[in-house]
Amino acid sequence: MKQHQTVDCDECGREVSKLWRRHKSHGYCSTCYARVFKRRMCPRCGEFARLPKNDPEAVCRQCDVDKPCARCGKASSDYNIGKVTPYGPVCNACAPYFKEPEPCEACGKASQRLTRVTRMGHDHRLCPRCATADHGTCSACRRHRLLAMTSSGDALCKACYEQGEIVCPSCDHPMPAGRGDACEPCYWTRTCRKRISIGQAGITAKALSAAFGEFGEWLIRTTGPHKAALKINHFFSFFLELDQTWLRIPSYSELLHHFGAEGLRRVRLPMRWLQEEQGVEPDHKAKRIDSEKRRIQECLRSMPPASLSERTLRAYWRQLETRIEAGRTSHTSARFALRTAAALLLNTDREGQRLPSQNDVDSYLLTVPGQAASITGFTNFLNRQYATTLAPKVDEKRARNRRKEKLARTMMQMAKCADQGEAWRERWIVTAMEYFHHKKVSKKTLRQQTIERSGDGVRVTMGDVSYWLPIA
Repeated sequence: MKQHQTVDCDECGREVSKLWRRHKSHGYCSTCYARVFKRRMCPRCGEFARLPKNDPEAVCRQCDVDKPCARCGKASSDYNIGKVTPYGPVCNACAPYFKEPEPCEACGKASQRLTRVTRMGHDHRLCPRCATADHGTCSACRRHRLLAMTSSGDALCKACYEQGEIVCPSCDHPMPAGRGDACEPCYWTRTCRKRISIGQAGITAKALSAAFGEFGEWLIRTTGPHKAALKINHFFSFFLELDQTWLRIPSYSELLHHFGAEGLRRVRLPMRWLQEEQGVEPDHKAKRIDSEKRRIQECLRSMPPASLSERTLRAYWRQLETRIEAGRTSHTSARFALRTAAALLLNTDREGQRLPSQNDVDSYLLTVPGQAASITGFTNFLNRQYATTLAPKVDEKRARNRRKEKLARTMMQMAKCADQGEAWRERWIVTAMEYFHHKKVSKKTLRQQTIERSGDGVRVTMGDVSYWLPIA
């Protein structure tokens, strides 16, 4: 026989099978309810109701719940009450957030949204994940729904299974019935245009607002509606910046000065639209110079702040800048020279408190002998400004030995490689030609030569000379 549960009355403490009324989290049995709640006029609506005699400000139940949702603020006339909490009534959508989490009877995970699903064939209370375990992506409309398997093995939602294809109301093209009121291109086009309209409302200048709309339509045609809908909000910030700075479409030089070459690279599609539709032609030379200036500033910032190395590198940059203004060098050459100087200073002292000595220069050139010419300008600058006697000299023999050691390590690593395809074979021959025959060959040049299998290796014929190389 099923045993009935009992609860205690908060007013008298007596055990009862059921509470008659709960008011402000206080439970009353039927006896206490009749004794405490007396019929009188509600002070808010003027209707008669049973109200607690010890609370003169108490209102009737209707007035008590006639409030906005305590969580989302929805007006009382716009929702059905899902739960009355100590904070006030909440709507059905917010009610689960005020429930105590309970374990799912299938997976055991705690959830505030347990439900029973009759199609599962049992009455277990399931979490949302277990309740939709038989859902998936429909192979026709690509919507996540309850699926049915066809005789051909395709998983379709109910609409696609029963109706197949229908005509799109917008474009009259056939589409899976599960798509509803629009095919996929029409859906994304509609979504993109909604986002364009929202963006236009945030732009004050009418001309720029219209330009944003024109750009959006161009983006739909150029990239397709799906990508356009996903990207349009990203590009809105660019048009908003134009609105706040110029209230018009500026020239390319103004855009470059404000955003920089790096900033314009992040908005390639709007810049392409400006060029194709608005006639804003890019200045590639100015763009390249701006990029070089940015890299130069990054190089200057690579030094430890307020250090001797930073002051020295900035002084060297001022000299290079004077040469640029006089037309004696370019920004690109200046950047190469500055980067080499920065690398030498960091190789000398990571803290930046010491200038390079001759040993530091020799050690650096032993590692990168090809930068001897690039570093000469910096050593001459140090000799003039700091009375040093630096001379960039490359020990050819030590440099060759170091290069050969590096090639040997590379070949040993390649020999251990399991994947020895065509790309590996080309790289092996290029490396082996330099190691065994002291001849540098590019992959492009190698493809134009005759390569034949010869015993345990290969024979490379270049002109009238034949070279034999082992194969790992």
